[in-house]
Amino acid sequence: MKEQPRKKPIVIGIVGGIACGKSQVTQMLSEMGASVISADKIAHAVLCLPDIVQALIQAFGVGILTDSSAATASSEPTIDRKKLGALVFGNQTESNASQRRKRLESIVHPRIRKIAKSQLESMQALPSVNTIVLDAPLLIEGGWLPFCDKVIYVDAPVELREAWAMRRGWSAEELRNRESAQMSLTDKKKMATDVLQNASDLNQLRIGLAQLLDSWRGK
Repeated sequence: MKEQPRKKPIVIGIVGGIACGKSQVTQMLSEMGASVISADKIAHAVLCLPDIVQALIQAFGVGILTDSSAATASSEPTIDRKKLGALVFGNQTESNASQRRKRLESIVHPRIRKIAKSQLESMQALPSVNTIVLDAPLLIEGGWLPFCDKVIYVDAPVELREAWAMRRGWSAEELRNRESAQMSLTDKKKMATDVLQNASDLNQLRIGLAQLLDSWRGK
């Protein structure tokens, strides 16, 4: 009997507004057996690479370093993610805010993309993997759309997103500032293949997600 060719894993991208529940959806997919590629985890590692650290210091100055590494010339400099984020996203009214963001992306995105692509290719070759989640905060802007078979737009009311953002220590203003630096939610929604409603009911969210997976797998 001729062996059936192995089906390629479904690659799923997740988009939506800030604090809409993308991480929750990723976690649920992981619990359902999906393998996850986390661009955020890769970014954490990339910000520790010596050449990236030096490039960021040249671009933004020593003010983005942790207090300990900035004060000690003999130690390896360490990027303070909060300071870097505040500098790049903190005040979108400044005329050079867009330039700072683009400069940051030009330094870190190519390295993040290279590592994530390598992980994706390795997972696709594993017979045990049938679903892969590409968990990237800027999935569309970062050029990852062509790698995804399906793209879920997580749709949550703005008042809930503001409440969830506050749990991260962000104000409603900071949420708006960060979101204004990204592609509009309308455009993200148009580019998604499916919409998943998130109204803070985790059971309903899980049911909706399972129904999507079943429909994609032909069940």
